[in-house]
Amino acid sequence: MSQVSKSAVQQGSAYIVSTPIGNLGDITIRALEILKNVDVVYCENSSHSRRLFQTYEIQTKSRTLYKDFSERPFEKIIEELQSGGTLALVSDAGTPGVSDPGSQLVRTLRENRVPVIPIPGPSALTALLSVSGWQVQPCLFLGFLSEKKGKKRNQLLEWSSFQGVIAIFESVHRMRDTLSAIREIFPSAEILIGRELTKIHEEILLVLPNTPLETLKFAEKGEFAVLIRLGGKKMLNGCDGEADTLDGEGKTYDH
Repeated sequence: MSQVSKSAVQQGSAYIVSTPIGNLGDITIRALEILKNVDVVYCENSSHSRRLFQTYEIQTKSRTLYKDFSERPFEKIIEELQSGGTLALVSDAGTPGVSDPGSQLVRTLRENRVPVIPIPGPSALTALLSVSGWQVQPCLFLGFLSEKKGKKRNQLLEWSSFQGVIAIFESVHRMRDTLSAIREIFPSAEILIGRELTKIHEEILLVLPNTPLETLKFAEKGEFAVLIRLGGKKMLNGCDGEADTLDGEGKTYDH
């Protein structure tokens, strides 16, 4: 295993570090090296990140990102970096700034000409795309839709003529309503649902256009990623991409 020393971490730089979305084994070697060697790790919630730090013996001091900022956000962070300090930013899971907090900090760092370095890693979006079997160019990522049913429906209607794959994230409490809106607006679309990706109770479910939504069986807990296939775009070799099909009751793949 390669090692990164304090001197190899660039002084005055901020590292945006992707962390596991479930399975802690998905952390990258580079991410661990950065987290162990920066001066401080800013977390979406430092208590939530404690399990990751304990598992990999990361002893770097950590702070919850938004806890102490008010009228002049991130001033302390900018001062630390301009004095030669180094930091990493992590969200609770996945990549900061991708439907997670972080973009405001990154924007402020760039405005102050601070080097911002990405440390890529796990992503629910790319994980689900990789097992879809579909041609995923183009792919439109909408993140989390509105909690309000009417606004959510309008957000989807805006893309009713889109030809490709639409990707969204959703919480368990709104999943059934979101599926109903998708079926109403895109009645001929295939839908691929990923629940608790990379975790012990992971489920991946393909919903065909003729599958009654009321027959779908999945555990109503955890976080969801959803792909909507529109237009039946051909694969590069001229064949339709196919994920595993299933009967009207739905089929899940548990790990």
